[in-house]
Amino acid sequence: MRIVRFIFFAALLLVKLVFLAYCCLRAYRIRMHAINTFGYVIHEFDPWFNYRATEYLAEHGWSKFFKWYDHMSWYPIGRPVGTTIYPGMQIASVWIWEAMKLIPTTKYQIPKDVLSQLPKWVMGYLPNKGKFLAFGPMSLNDVCCLVPCWFGASATFFVFLLSSELSESTTAGLASAAIMSIIPAHIMRSVGGGFDNEAVALTAFCAVLWLWVVSVRSPRAWPVGILAGLAYACAAAAWGGYIFINNLVGLHAASLVGLGKYNSSIYRAYTLYYLVGTIGAMQVPVIGWAPLRSVEQMPSLLVFLGYQVLELCDMYRGRMKTPMSGTRFFAFRVLVFTALGAAGAAVAYVLMQLGVFMPLGARIRGLFLEAVKTGNPLVDSVAEHSPANAKAYEMYLGNPRYLAVVGLLFCWHQRTPGKIIAFLYAAVAYHYSLKMSRLIVICGPIVSVLAGFPIGIIADWCIEQFLALISFKPKVVEEEPPPARTGGMGSIIRTFWHYCGPMVVTREVKDLAKFKDGFAQRLWFVDRPIRAAIAAAILMAAYNKSQSYVKDFVAHCDRMAKQMSNPQLMFQTKLRSGEEVIVDDYIRGYEWIRDNTPEDARVMAWWDYGYQITGVAKRTSIADGNTWNHEHIATLGRILTSPEKKCWNAMRHLADYALVWAGGHGDDMGKSPHLARIGNSVFPDHCGDEDPLCQKFSFYQDGSPTPMMAKSFLYRAVNHNVKSGVTLSPKLFQEVHTTKYGLMRVYKVLNISQESKDWIADPKNRVCDAPGSWYCVGQYPPALKPLIDKRRNFAQLEDFNKKDGSKSAYTKLIEKQRSGGKASDSDEL
Repeated sequence: MRIVRFIFFAALLLVKLVFLAYCCLRAYRIRMHAINTFGYVIHEFDPWFNYRATEYLAEHGWSKFFKWYDHMSWYPIGRPVGTTIYPGMQIASVWIWEAMKLIPTTKYQIPKDVLSQLPKWVMGYLPNKGKFLAFGPMSLNDVCCLVPCWFGASATFFVFLLSSELSESTTAGLASAAIMSIIPAHIMRSVGGGFDNEAVALTAFCAVLWLWVVSVRSPRAWPVGILAGLAYACAAAAWGGYIFINNLVGLHAASLVGLGKYNSSIYRAYTLYYLVGTIGAMQVPVIGWAPLRSVEQMPSLLVFLGYQVLELCDMYRGRMKTPMSGTRFFAFRVLVFTALGAAGAAVAYVLMQLGVFMPLGARIRGLFLEAVKTGNPLVDSVAEHSPANAKAYEMYLGNPRYLAVVGLLFCWHQRTPGKIIAFLYAAVAYHYSLKMSRLIVICGPIVSVLAGFPIGIIADWCIEQFLALISFKPKVVEEEPPPARTGGMGSIIRTFWHYCGPMVVTREVKDLAKFKDGFAQRLWFVDRPIRAAIAAAILMAAYNKSQSYVKDFVAHCDRMAKQMSNPQLMFQTKLRSGEEVIVDDYIRGYEWIRDNTPEDARVMAWWDYGYQITGVAKRTSIADGNTWNHEHIATLGRILTSPEKKCWNAMRHLADYALVWAGGHGDDMGKSPHLARIGNSVFPDHCGDEDPLCQKFSFYQDGSPTPMMAKSFLYRAVNHNVKSGVTLSPKLFQEVHTTKYGLMRVYKVLNISQESKDWIADPKNRVCDAPGSWYCVGQYPPALKPLIDKRRNFAQLEDFNKKDGSKSAYTKLIEKQRSGGKASDSDEL
């Protein structure tokens, strides 16, 4: 009968491999909606910066890339891109692009005889509908558009590996892969053309967790910690969220100590992981010494140091001629940790006073605050930084989130010490996503993993019951566990269980278990059919009950994938006639700027559009989504929301053209109160300290603008010759282009200051950190000195801002609300 079991599992293995390939293909296909509809177009805002950086890397190489000071962005200051970018995705894309150059252009016609043997539905999954297969080099643009799709399929594969390792069930891994392949929480950052860092980073995250769990699986698996460290270095190079995965691994390592699972093998695994990973991460210029200086990265460092102390204590105990008792060893370790902890705290205090440690950033602080607002109006203005709600979880996680809760009950019986990381991941990801909706993206993998647990584990049990009708299950040869350690948490837990265990597992429970095992041995001919019948009933009930939920989830994912596939630069909509059209106003507007303005033209717009101005229009922008300099963005916000003449007085020194989004489709008027509020945080004379929320710049309930808004350049530019009586002065601005549907409007700034433009362009007026250095910061022209002198440094903790600034009225208001001194806005103002 063993041959029957072997044949069955060989066939089952083949089926699983085919299904896994299907899941990866499904992950790729569902992310191709955007490309199939709109073509190979880079999406939204940040992806355009990522693509432009990839172009620069491909053209200029590594050396120049990491010394790239970009004077086309953040004009006139500029931005040191090479030292402020997470370059992992760019490097991976260029490598793929270069590798594809080695593939000869090949076109293979699939024989009709072969196609005729395939089911019709299979044709839809083949490239070019099965007509032919084509291979060869691709343009860099096309590679960057496809990278999210490729890495989406890769993430699906790594989720399969992770779930299989944690659950000890490849069936559970397949269920997790099937969910991961289409779950909207991951698609939101990995659609074709959505060249976002998260698309690559989440794949690396899943790889890190899988390799880490493998490294602690058994006493001999610790060398895999090296691979886990390398995967972590790749994750760190790809996205700033690497801190999450590093601290999660550190939290798991600390939990193993608390659960009494610590041993020398786990020590080696974590030490190798941390050393290799941290050294690798520190090679990324934007990270540098942050793993040793940043407060948010201290937990993983403390765990590493704690592991060194634990192992030194074990080594000391092992070298003693007279064996040390468990009680004495416990007291010894407490003494060592107390002494070293006190010394470490003293050293840390001194280093903190010397400014060695980097404080928490505004976004990180927001993850631990009960209030919705952080006190930074720029951070608070971004919708992605708002807390998630029930609707968001329903939209991005769907039905599997309920199954994932059930899955938490299935992650405790496995032998691997890695099993508890699923619970830790779920808890941390849920907490973070509650604080910041953008972080729902990290919930995708763990919901997929946990949702696969009950499906796979129950399915495996049912299959085994059917096989038991014809053969016995072979005994699993388990690797001998390391000898039990004394003097630690393991001893405490064993002692606790010795006295409390009998109250949990009573004699009656033991007798019942013994009777069950005896019944299965003596009356196997009765026990096995009963088990098989129960298994059949479970499978039938699960199939009948789950069909509607599965269909609903698949339909929901397909619908969400299509909704998230709009590149934002263009979108599908229906005209009143019912005709479906693609509105491409935005990309055509940027292309008009590229084709009809001088190459040295400077375009002023709100910071959202900066990446598209430099990436699509190929022109200099004033600010963009990097948002690294609050004072500069506040200056931009003040200029745009100032009265028309006042705006022109400043704009003529910085820009040749001004760009606004209009037409009501997410136009600048909806964002404008944020612009004024941010401007007021640095220029207290804009709205005034008595109006920190800048309610003077807003709409009345009937939709009409307040006087301050009605006079502003932004309001007049958006509504120029659209609303009755609203126009821009022809002496100050000239309308030069409005797109087909009126969604983008471009104005030429008249009578610009050529003197200021030439002064900024002169390399002599840039401040370099050393003679001949590439790091040269631009300066505002002298004509803007009266405006710049009015600025008040925005006091926030990020070390790229000055720390001698006084807090803005907005920050004080939010801090008062957080401290419990809530009052109505009218009372505060």
